Amino acid sequence: MRFRVTWILLVICAALGAYVYFYEIRGGEKREKQKQEENRIWKLESNNIQQIELITPEEHVTLVRKNDKEWKITAPRALDADSDELNRMAGSAADISRESVLEAGAKDLARYGLEPAQVKLFLKTKDGKDYRIRFGSNNPTGNSTYAALEGKNDILLVASYVASSFRKKLEDLRNRAILNFEQYETQSLDLQSAKGNVKLVKENDKWWLQGKDRWAADSSAVNGVLSALSSGRLKEFFEANAEDYSTLGFERPLLDVRITYGKDRALKHLTVGLEKSKLVARGGKPSKPEAAKKEEKAGAAPSAGSELYIARDESRTELFFVDKEFVDKVLKAPADLRDKALASFQRWDIDSITLTNTRGTFSFSKTEAGGDWVLGDAKKKTKWDAVNGILDALEKPVKSFIDAPAAPSAYGLDSPAIRVVLKQKNQVKLECAIGKETKEGVYAQVKGESSVKVADKDSLDKLTKGESDFLEPPPPAPTPAAKDQTSK
Repeated sequence: MRFRVTWILLVICAALGAYVYFYEIRGGEKREKQKQEENRIWKLESNNIQQIELITPEEHVTLVRKNDKEWKITAPRALDADSDELNRMAGSAADISRESVLEAGAKDLARYGLEPAQVKLFLKTKDGKDYRIRFGSNNPTGNSTYAALEGKNDILLVASYVASSFRKKLEDLRNRAILNFEQYETQSLDLQSAKGNVKLVKENDKWWLQGKDRWAADSSAVNGVLSALSSGRLKEFFEANAEDYSTLGFERPLLDVRITYGKDRALKHLTVGLEKSKLVARGGKPSKPEAAKKEEKAGAAPSAGSELYIARDESRTELFFVDKEFVDKVLKAPADLRDKALASFQRWDIDSITLTNTRGTFSFSKTEAGGDWVLGDAKKKTKWDAVNGILDALEKPVKSFIDAPAAPSAYGLDSPAIRVVLKQKNQVKLECAIGKETKEGVYAQVKGESSVKVADKDSLDKLTKGESDFLEPPPPAPTPAAKDQTSK
């Protein structure tokens, strides 16, 4: 009898569990998704939106898609658009949902800030269909905004954060990027300034300074310059007529930047001219940046951040101003971008090290499982710190450079005392020779580089070790007591 009751209870529990899972959980998700679809104002894909119009009592802005990623401003005048912002806006416009219908067939639209509307959003798709909605005031809590479809008087509530994404002025939608390009696609970078001419090229993900000599570049420093160029934002636009000024400084620029990027080696060209305070209109006085004027009015000393410089991107019609912080990040001398390390390489790429010194030749390889270093064909276990010390020594900064070296024999590099070869999958990534000592340190040279370097002697001590220094010591022999215990 008890068994039968238990069995019945188990069946009931299983049925309840199935109900909860299939109806409450899975069914609930389905009903929630269905409700969300029902609340969408319209069914529209963002990538199908061809044109966006934002209309307020103050202005009427028209934005047109150029391609899958780029937009342009066509009204009130032709301007470059912030394509990232407009792609986000198109996504928001395609996905507008109502929270509820507050009043059907409302008579007094002005009560909700809808006559006149605070913002009108007009959309046109690639196939010529129109979608229109008006946004009014926020409700008393501020969490929702009153809205109505164009031509209808049903008052809808939409989330205020959705409505706010369309409350944009012309200035909010202009392209404020200094240069538009993908940093990772950069193939070359040229900088010309009073600090010197810098020509950088990228080969196999490594940057090189080109010129009379070929120097390894500091990739971190180069990426810092490229980051400033690709993600930097202009401070304000130059709205005056350039012809009204005697000079803008572009004929003898403070900074000239040229970048090639992408598979087709597209060119970006940025020129930075005079400081804004030194711009002189014909027959006028030098102007001052707005920030400097405010500081002067308040009696404060001008800050470094208030210094603005006029700039020009050759691919755009409008001129603009950049700040001193941006200029300082890009205005570099060749020495600023030179790699100060003895050798430059990607440590995680290296799976083979061959070290030759006065104590022999040692070949280390990395195991596939765990990435431990082993020595020779016998794959003897090594001390991790000792082998990685070879890489540490190569990455140390050098003391000085000899950029016009004599013959290799003058530095002991014709028959070096130490040689290190780094490989990845049997491909040589780096070969470094260590020559004779000098008062300042030790002469060294990386194959493929024209300069001889003077390295710190102490930093190279890790390259003078022998086999016993690299191998893990054998485990201690068992004591007699331990042997007796084992035999028992």
